[in-house]
Order: sequence, then C-alpha cells, then structure tokens
Amino acid sequence: MEKRIVVATHGRFSEGILTSMKMIFGDQTPIECITAYVDSDTDYQELFRRTVAENDYATTELIVLTDVLGGSVNNEFTKLLGEYPFHLVCGLNLALLLEVAVCPADTVSEQLPSIVERARDGIALVNGLVGSTAEADANEF
Repeated sequence: MEKRIVVATHGRFSEGILTSMKMIFGDQTPIECITAYVDSDTDYQELFRRTVAENDYATTELIVLTDVLGGSVNNEFTKLLGEYPFHLVCGLNLALLLEVAVCPADTVSEQLPSIVERARDGIALVNGLVGSTAEADANEF
C-alpha cells in the first residue's frame, strides 16, 4: 500500500507548511498542496472532488489534511466522505503533518487516531507550563 498526502487550506497556508516540511525532510516526502480560494477562476468544489475521485484506493491510502474544522475547505471535503474511503483530518499543524508523513502507509489507517491525539497534545499555552516548571525547579533546592 502507498500513501498520498494532500494538504488543503485557505490561502497559501498549505504552501507555507510544505516549505517548513522541506526544511526538515527535503523533497523526500511528496505532499500535494491545494491553496484554496486564491484564484477566482478555479472551481474549488470540482478540484476537491477530482483530488479525491482520482485516487486509486486499491493501492493508495489518501490522507487529506485541512486547516479549520467547520471551514469551507474542510466542509467541502467532508461532503465527499460518503463517496470515497479517504481520511480527512482537520486542525493542520506541523507536528501533525510530520507524523503523517513518516507513518508507514500500511499502518497509517490505524495510527491516525493516535497521531491526531499527539498533535493535539502538542498545543499548549506555554506561559502556564513555564510557571509550573520554574516552581518545580525552585522546590528542588
């Protein structure tokens, strides 16, 4: 089984996060970007449908990562879930993309829930963490 990753976001966020990925991995991990709603001549609903419909599900796991739950990009892909067996994950961040990229294709389906959880756990208000760490360090002496 192979793996295909599509990052679809509002504006050019997908290109920016791909640039960050390439700083870490180079061009080793093929990731497709969709920069939605930047070109008024593009039918994005059709582009999203074509992206999902053209995947060979017999040989390739398709993972679509979007930026915002309830946003137009995620909503349009959500409409396609009943027709095609792809994975749709929203809340894109670099930690999530890195883990999806390095996850073996043959286990990505079962690993996605824990990958999403780890990416979620990596979101924190650091101010509270720094205060707790500083107090713990002070109490050691």
